[in-house]
Amino acid sequence: MTLKFKPWLNQLPEYVAGRTIEEIKKKYNLENVYKLASNENIFGPCRQVKDFIKNSAGQDVNYYPDSDCREIRGKIASVFGILPENVILGNGTDQIIEMICDCFVNDDENVVIADPTFLIYEKAALKCGGSVIKIPLKDFRQDIPKMADSVNAGTRILFLTNPHNPTGANITKGEFENMMGKISSDILIVMDEAYYEYLSEGDKIDTVGYTKKYLNLITLRTFSKAYGLAGLRVGYGIAGSDIISGLNKIRLPFNVSSIAQKTAVIALENKGYVNDIRDKILKEKEKFYCVFKTEGISFIKSYSNFILVRSGEKNTEIVEELLRNGFIVRPGENLGIPGYMRVTISIPEINDKFLKAFIKIYKNYNS
Repeated sequence: MTLKFKPWLNQLPEYVAGRTIEEIKKKYNLENVYKLASNENIFGPCRQVKDFIKNSAGQDVNYYPDSDCREIRGKIASVFGILPENVILGNGTDQIIEMICDCFVNDDENVVIADPTFLIYEKAALKCGGSVIKIPLKDFRQDIPKMADSVNAGTRILFLTNPHNPTGANITKGEFENMMGKISSDILIVMDEAYYEYLSEGDKIDTVGYTKKYLNLITLRTFSKAYGLAGLRVGYGIAGSDIISGLNKIRLPFNVSSIAQKTAVIALENKGYVNDIRDKILKEKEKFYCVFKTEGISFIKSYSNFILVRSGEKNTEIVEELLRNGFIVRPGENLGIPGYMRVTISIPEINDKFLKAFIKIYKNYNS
């Protein structure tokens, strides 16, 4: 007799996690390794967050956290001029994506996504017995008109990312407004804005404001990226109260830890720090662009804190050689874009070291 798993488990695509620093140090006997694969904020969180964690991490851990996340929901509501009942917290936005599919997708129904895109959309839909309609990127951008036209009678959710992962491309306000005018009000639109804070002010779309007009829209954001709290797992969604109420019915109790809730509040109170991080990343991206243009290396202009770089047919070998030199990047083969690699923008001195090593390795394999 053997255990019988649910049949849909065989259909789930595998999420390939990035290599760890300790793993690469041990494998290649290296003293210094730089992780540029997972789009973390290498600068880290603001000083106030670090001070709180240092001084308060051990307090009250014997008590359960506030299951309703009242303080952080109230802080988010005050920042965006909405009500706390328009906000839901998750153990990262991944958990909220799962809750969304659990609430809206039945057997034989579907979701529409770009291809490639963030893998969790597909996994969450398949887990619910649904299927996925994949619309190929057009010039490395989400093909918004075609995605909207691909919605059919069985569609329950349309997932969009802005900026897009893994290409870093953006969605314009015009594209967004045209799409919202076409989609039926019984289709949920999910705007995943994990990298929202990296957008320049002129490129941002006030999706939170649009949630007041469109009751079938939910905006997802996170503290994992620009705020530097990836290890604490805090994401949030903003939508009409009916959507949030439905999601809360299946949300697990105590899903966000006490320390994560408190640090998220402190991070929001220091918005100036996040703006400073954005400006530093913008400056460093220009450095990458300049080097790539000088060396004749193709790349995709990014609106986030990473760059998709064309490394060619020898991409696997180049990625491996970078590992031997202490740089962990994300192979395009793992992202659905072979021949490319995704590189997270780090602090200036690490960026300089990476560019020097990458150009040398790239030339060795593309001379």
